[in-house]
Amino acid sequence: MSDFLRALLLIFIAEMGDKTQIMAMAFATKYKVNHILLGVAIGSFANHGIAILLGSLLNRFIPIEALQLVAGVLFISFGLLSLSIAEEEEAEQNLKKYGAIVTVGIAFFLGELGDKTQLTAMTLATDSVNPAFTLMGTVLGMVVVSSVGIFVGAKLGNRIPEHLIKFGAFLIFMFFGLNKIFTSPYVQSMGMTFMALLVFMISILTIFRFMIFNRQLKEVSISALKQKAQDLKTYRERILENLNGLCKQCDVCKEHQCLVGYMKDLLSQKVDIKAIDHAFIEALYDDHFDACQAEQILTLLKEYFNKYPEEHLVNLELINIEKVLNKIIKKE
Repeated sequence: MSDFLRALLLIFIAEMGDKTQIMAMAFATKYKVNHILLGVAIGSFANHGIAILLGSLLNRFIPIEALQLVAGVLFISFGLLSLSIAEEEEAEQNLKKYGAIVTVGIAFFLGELGDKTQLTAMTLATDSVNPAFTLMGTVLGMVVVSSVGIFVGAKLGNRIPEHLIKFGAFLIFMFFGLNKIFTSPYVQSMGMTFMALLVFMISILTIFRFMIFNRQLKEVSISALKQKAQDLKTYRERILENLNGLCKQCDVCKEHQCLVGYMKDLLSQKVDIKAIDHAFIEALYDDHFDACQAEQILTLLKEYFNKYPEEHLVNLELINIEKVLNKIIKKE
């Protein structure tokens, strides 16, 4: 049972936020959930089955102490590799003619070939008492993490930063790796000096990897901020263009003394941005507004807020415009 739980935990941690979850989310837009999960289970069973078979064979020909040391080194390697936010782009699979289950199964089998998940399964099998339980644990781990990707992956992605997920995977792998290495009879027989040197080397590698990880975080953060600024500029320009069609024919343009003028002033940054209330909107309201045009502008706002949910809490400029548009639509 311990083999099963350990395999389940490690696979779940390794694939949380990884490409497997992204694939599951992508397939969810095309196929039924039960077909996807069945395909994941089949593909993972074939992929991990090969890995665990190889791991079990190694266990017969190589001393368990040596395998324990190798497993420890591999786990530490997986931990260090987890400190990366650069995801590989998945080649689009042209497998639709085979049906949903086979398509997903083949995609997951090929996608995990040579991946750290397959290597993790093989490593776990080298000291597993019951390889069948290890296989069950790895397959279930893939199914569970895919379920998370399908059902709540997108929401978790907004609430839990990707770098924290990667750091969690790093800690789990490092824990298992260090435990295997420093409990290995080979390492213990080398004496304290060798063990101290080993700790020093692992520390240097970890520091080096964290430096790369930190640089990646900064690059991604800068890129995301630039993209957000560009998107905000684009949406503001599109909203401003559409505001010109919001007025019906008026005898005299009231400019900033009407709601359209107020929204234009907001977008042109001619007024102080502060929260507005119902009374303010009522004071500037008249009957010369096109509700259909207001709905089109509101659709643009929703697109932007869906892309950047946090803006719906802090961007008073767009929040005020949304309030005005909702009032116009309701009145009309």
